[in-house]
Amino acid sequence: MSLLEELRGLVGDSWVVTGEEARLYSVDGFTVVGGNPRAVVLPGNEEQAVKTVRTLLKRGEPFLVRGTGTSLSGASIPVNGEVVVSMARLNRILDWEGLEVTVGPGIANVMVTKNAPPHLFYAPDPSSYSVSSIGGNVSHDSGGIHVVKYGPTFNHVVGLRVLLPDGQLVDAGGRSVMDDAGIFVGAEGTLGVVLRARLRLTPRPDASVTLMGAFESLRNAGEAVVNTFNSGVVPAAMEMMDRNSVEAVERSKFRSGYPEAEAIVLVELDGYGPQVVEEVELTTMAFQSAGGKVTLAKEQAEADRLWRGRKGAFPAMGVVAPAYLTLDSNILVTKLPDVLEEISKISRRYGLKVANVFHAGDGNLHPLVPYDPSDPRGLEKALRAGREIVRVAVESGGVPSGEHGIGLEKVGFMGYYYTDEDLLAMRRVKDAFDPRHLLNRCKMLRLEGCQPVGPLRTLWEGD
Repeated sequence: MSLLEELRGLVGDSWVVTGEEARLYSVDGFTVVGGNPRAVVLPGNEEQAVKTVRTLLKRGEPFLVRGTGTSLSGASIPVNGEVVVSMARLNRILDWEGLEVTVGPGIANVMVTKNAPPHLFYAPDPSSYSVSSIGGNVSHDSGGIHVVKYGPTFNHVVGLRVLLPDGQLVDAGGRSVMDDAGIFVGAEGTLGVVLRARLRLTPRPDASVTLMGAFESLRNAGEAVVNTFNSGVVPAAMEMMDRNSVEAVERSKFRSGYPEAEAIVLVELDGYGPQVVEEVELTTMAFQSAGGKVTLAKEQAEADRLWRGRKGAFPAMGVVAPAYLTLDSNILVTKLPDVLEEISKISRRYGLKVANVFHAGDGNLHPLVPYDPSDPRGLEKALRAGREIVRVAVESGGVPSGEHGIGLEKVGFMGYYYTDEDLLAMRRVKDAFDPRHLLNRCKMLRLEGCQPVGPLRTLWEGD
């Protein structure tokens, strides 16, 4: 029996996709590089998923697991003709217990909170939260605007059910003495297949207030962020947008009535009522000391409008260019003013209208580097500018990725931050879990046979 016949016998004929239709799974949110999946399998439940993966393992077939394909680092692109196992149909809430909920990996992030009791919410909220799946969030340790106070996905995973590359099914984490689930969070599907996740929910705060600061320069905006933390305030969310990103939003369907400024900083403060009142005063003074003009949202509708623009900033870039790179280096908040100035210099040197819209509260940069995919020279220029931006961030004491992951995009950046010994240790972990390298090859680490082609040469090797 052929592989395709066996897979169809497991999940049904209509849930094994091949040929032209399979090309829909050749890219994810990182559109610079395309893949060529041998086939796409969509199991309908956990049992089918286990049987599908065990079949691929038994046959020694390279494969990767995909959620809803929102990865911005190419982590779910089948560059070597792998079989794609989509978990999109495993999208159920499986059970509740107190502050914990167990879900399938294919459920959208937003649905966790929507289905939670009204006094609880799921804190990690990447910008793609309305479509990004929990399995992908776990695999990338996704964050979002609330990461500064509530932490990334890692802090909200209680336990995982994982199918290992030897075919063994394990329940990691949970109430065991050793939290062994953590090794799979952020592993980008290279160590095992996440079949379900037990997540921690958070009680809703007593009060929540949104305010906005408008600044005459990126440096002043960066100083306002530093001033806020120096005043003792830990905001629930703190986001920065430069003039380019604001202009893109105001030209799009996400327009929110933002003022003309070189940069704006949006802040959400939440917690106990009197504490929030005090934090509003401290944040206002911190912004004003950096030359900012402060606006306080008086009603929830106004706050929702302000955040609508920030959450729509990425798709709004479509009014500027047909495509763009999305970087996500993490730096020390104290380095924001200097690094933002360097990014501006790089933008001018390459003649690119780079937009900065990012999680200022935890220093997670998101420079959006526009390019025309029909112009190879324009793409090359954008890729080189992106390499320079990442190098500046790392040299300032930062790391290559804060939440989007390494995937394909940043394999060539790993040496900027990690030593050869560090990379060898990571390789040993990969070999211990997946000695045949069947799971999501060529992601995170440059293994044997992983040779860059096309744009990947610029990303991995530079000059």
